[in-house]
Amino acid sequence: MGFLDHSTNNIIVDAVLTDTGREFLAANKGDFKIAFFSLSDDEVDYTIIEKFGRSVGKEKIIKNTPIFEAQTVGTIAQKHRMLSLPDPSIVRLPTVTIEGTAGLSGNTVAFNTSSNTSRRVVFEQTIEGETRIPDGVSDTSFTVEVPDRFVSVSERTPFNIEASTRIASYTVQSGVPNEKNGARVEFAIALQPGLDDTVFQTYGNQGNKNTITAVVAIIGDQSGYRKDFSITITRPSS
Repeated sequence: MGFLDHSTNNIIVDAVLTDTGREFLAANKGDFKIAFFSLSDDEVDYTIIEKFGRSVGKEKIIKNTPIFEAQTVGTIAQKHRMLSLPDPSIVRLPTVTIEGTAGLSGNTVAFNTSSNTSRRVVFEQTIEGETRIPDGVSDTSFTVEVPDRFVSVSERTPFNIEASTRIASYTVQSGVPNEKNGARVEFAIALQPGLDDTVFQTYGNQGNKNTITAVVAIIGDQSGYRKDFSITITRPSS
């Protein structure tokens, strides 16, 4: 990971294939085709606009914001994707809550290898300051990214597993919208079999090798909104 050199006024476009893209290209089956692209603003600190106003803040962001080099690992790139909204008057976007999730404390879902080996995740879209989520940003499907070394989404098959990070990506369809036209989805996350001493010694938390901490991400396929939450996997003390 590095930053692009913007010491001059030249515009630099840094484009790379992700690891998955390179796998498709290397397969040489004739089916490699770039169908979509996405833009993001991971580096932008929008509090600068709140502090200095839109005109001055925009200028400071353009001149002073360091820009990351293109990332080849798709699961850690573009966490904050930009949107093309159908209605230019939209001023608020939906958020995702997971308050109905089993084993949730704060923003962490707890697992235990001896008892709670599966957790039902419940998440839904909501919006503040509006009575209804606009149709253009009400998601009909979501991408769920989980650390495949430790957990999987029950009764579903991942459409991709990053070779380097072992992040598995699943598609989850939305059900009946809630009262604010927001998506509501339920699915189960289960521990992988074979979480033995070697796994805990290798990936366990520093200072406590009986607990593994990882992150699960939920990404709206239409809105691009991303919700991350932590999971902890604890084994009985040896």
